[in-house]
Amino acid sequence: MADKARRPLSELRQGEAVQAVITGHQPWGLTAELDGYEPVGASLDMIRRSSEPGVARLARELPPVGVTVDLVVGEVRAWHREPWIWVDLTAPSTD
Repeated sequence: MADKARRPLSELRQGEAVQAVITGHQPWGLTAELDGYEPVGASLDMIRRSSEPGVARLARELPPVGVTVDLVVGEVRAWHREPWIWVDLTAPSTD
């Protein structure tokens, strides 16, 4: 149905800015879907990354489900189930 071209996951790099749609609030942070990429698991662990200034700001604002926010790829790692890749997100610094 969507004709929108999606970039392959192999193009995801640590430190890359991405847009993500918030898909859920968890006790530890947020789950998200990356805009413009093939489907992949993605989340921002606000507890683990709480000392990062951008994450602290995002935690105070707590964007609602369905909103698109600017985030940063913190780590791309293997996952134990499909899609076999998980993207650990962080928030841009507040410089």
